[in-house]
Amino acid sequence: MMKNFHKTLAVIVIIATFTSGCRSTDEYKKFAESGIVFAEATNSLLDTAGQIKIKATSEQVLKSRRDRIQVNGNKPADGIVNTYNELSEQDKKRLSLINELRKHNELLQAYFSKLIELADSDSPVRTEKAVENITAQLEGSGSKLLNLSPIKIDKLPSVTEIVLDSRINGSLRRELEKRKYTIYGEITRQEKLLKFISKLVEEDVGTIQDLQEQRLVIEPLKSESIDNEDAWINTRLTVLTQNAEIILAIDKASNNLNKFKELFLASIEGELTSKQLNSFIQETNSLSALISEKNSH
Repeated sequence: MMKNFHKTLAVIVIIATFTSGCRSTDEYKKFAESGIVFAEATNSLLDTAGQIKIKATSEQVLKSRRDRIQVNGNKPADGIVNTYNELSEQDKKRLSLINELRKHNELLQAYFSKLIELADSDSPVRTEKAVENITAQLEGSGSKLLNLSPIKIDKLPSVTEIVLDSRINGSLRRELEKRKYTIYGEITRQEKLLKFISKLVEEDVGTIQDLQEQRLVIEPLKSESIDNEDAWINTRLTVLTQNAEIILAIDKASNNLNKFKELFLASIEGELTSKQLNSFIQETNSLSALISEKNSH
C-alpha cells in the first residue's frame, strides 16, 4: 500500500524545515530511511493479506468437497462448482479492494512528490497543473474505494481547524491551504481500510488454522497408522503457529499510518517535535523486524 512512501516522508521533511527552524539533518535522514522501510514492509503485508484470503477460501472449498463426498459417496455433488464460484467471487472483491487501495496510495504519494517540486520550484505553474491532475485522480480513486469498501469510510473524524504555520509561504502555502483537509481525509481513509483489512486477515488466519488442523492433524490421527510421526508433529506445530506474526504486523502498520497522519498535521502546523520523529522511527523499526522474521520462516 505504501509504495514510494519515502516520498511522502520527504515532503514532511521539507515542510518541517519551513515550520520548525533548523533541525538535525541526521534526524530527518533517519526519518526518511524509516519511511522507506515502512513502505516496503507494508507492501509486503498487503501482498500477504491477499494470499491469505485466497488460501482460506481454498481450504473452505476443499472442506465443502469432502463433506459432499461423505454424504454422496465418492462423487461430490455438482453444487461444489457453485460453492467454488461464490467463494472465488469474494476473493476477487477483496483483491479489487486491495488493488484500488494500492492505486489510491500511489496517487497520494505522487501528490506529495509534486509538493516537493512545488516547494523547490521557481516556476511553479506546470507543477501546479500536475497537482490538479493528480488530485482529480486521487479523488476518483477515493470514490472507488467508497464503493468497494464493505465498511463506511465516507464519514471522517472531525478535526479542528488546520492552521498553517506562518513560515510556509508561496505556492506551497496556497496548495496546502486549498487541499489540507482533502489530504488529511485521504490518509484517514487508508488508515481505516488498513485496520479493516487487519481484522479480515485475523479472521482468515483463524479459518485456515481450524480447517488445516482438521485436515492435516486430526484426520491422520483417525487412520490406522501415521507413516512419519515426526512429520506429523512438525505439521501440527506449523498449523498452530502460522501467520501469528502477520496479524501483529498489519496491526502495527495501521498504527504507524495513524502516527503518520499526526505527523502530517504537526509538520504543516509547525509543531513537529523530535519526540514524534523518534517515536515513528522506533515503531517503523519494530514493524520491519516483524516482517523480516516473517519472511525468514
